[in-house]
Amino acid sequence: MKQSTDAANTVDNATMVDKTPSKKPEKNLYEPYSTPRVLYEAIRNLARFVFFLTFRTHVRGRYNIPRKGPYIIASNHLSWLDVPLVALNVPGKVVYMAKDETFHGSYGWLTRFLGAFPVKRGEADRQAMRAANDLLKNKKVLVIFPEGTRSKNHKLAQAHAGLGMIALRAGVPVVPAAIYGSEHAWKRFNAHVTIEYGEPIILKPAGAKTTRSDIAEATDEIMRRIASMMPERYRGVYGESETASIEPVEPTIEADTTLQ
Repeated sequence: MKQSTDAANTVDNATMVDKTPSKKPEKNLYEPYSTPRVLYEAIRNLARFVFFLTFRTHVRGRYNIPRKGPYIIASNHLSWLDVPLVALNVPGKVVYMAKDETFHGSYGWLTRFLGAFPVKRGEADRQAMRAANDLLKNKKVLVIFPEGTRSKNHKLAQAHAGLGMIALRAGVPVVPAAIYGSEHAWKRFNAHVTIEYGEPIILKPAGAKTTRSDIAEATDEIMRRIASMMPERYRGVYGESETASIEPVEPTIEADTTLQ
């Protein structure tokens, strides 16, 4: 009898189902959500229609946009409208590098849905740099707002040098983009918004290794080109009288480290 009981207990234990709730795997925010192409185009066409009804958009230098990746679009940032506006004229899909804060809270899902990945400001975010490098290796189009956030006074602010680091490491073209007028578009009906795309440039270090000086100069060069496409009142710290004293924010990762 004892043997029968033990056998029964063994069977019962073997057939018991673990009712412990399983944890959902955490999302890797550094792998951008791949929005289905049909849905992406539908959203883009809807945005075009809404913008057509609400304000007047003037696009310049559209011919400077490469037909396919990999390349970087570096744009100033005056309004949340800049996010969709800068991509409307780009063939195919883009991926955004966005500040980490936008991935949390009520609209975090929207940031991810738009095809963005986070960068943690003020610290050595190797994952963000590696993600950017990998995306460009996979021939994606990467959109970066070098100032790191919207300009509250509607003038160019000091850029973060991460842009220069990514551009030098990847060795891909950088398309400078200037947007102005968007700071008024959401509160003034029929406001005029201008988007200008500059000539693509490929930045290279001065020597065999990339130095902090190379990164600073690359970042500064891109920002000067953005400033040159904007009216003087928007140029801020990159105005002609102030560029001599500009020092881009230090890169978050040492210049001579590898991202591979």
